[in-house]
Amino acid sequence: MSEAKAWKQQRATPSDDGAGFANRKFCRADHRKYLWLQPPPVHRVIVAQLVVSAALALMLLPLGSTFTLSSLLGGLCCSLPNAYFVWRAFRYRGARSAKLIVSSFYRGEAGKLVLTAVGFILVFTLVEPLEPLALFVTFTAVQAVSWFAPVLMARRQQAVP
Repeated sequence: MSEAKAWKQQRATPSDDGAGFANRKFCRADHRKYLWLQPPPVHRVIVAQLVVSAALALMLLPLGSTFTLSSLLGGLCCSLPNAYFVWRAFRYRGARSAKLIVSSFYRGEAGKLVLTAVGFILVFTLVEPLEPLALFVTFTAVQAVSWFAPVLMARRQQAVP
């Protein structure tokens, strides 16, 4: 199919989800008009959770490898399911995608809960020796990072030309 035909077909049959509008060729020139429709920088929260997880594991290194490994696994049991949620929940944008956004949030949250449970099951069944206190303290500390999400996601307001 030629490029002109593909362009006409996209123009004639707009999709219900606005997720890919920025990737279409006819919208690339004026993508700056839609800065307000850019996805929120929620990846910063995941990066901060991974950093806190690594920092706590390094702080427990003098206590031994059991504490360090337990701490690292506790952080991963929290941050990896959160990364799945972020990937799943923030895929769609725009008013036309309202139903997709709601369903992706529900699916993302359900997947996050399942992944968290599976993570703990795997840790408790496969890792020996394990220090549960280090595991749960790090899990709680990494989960607390999401309380600071508004601060982590704040960005400067850019003027739209």
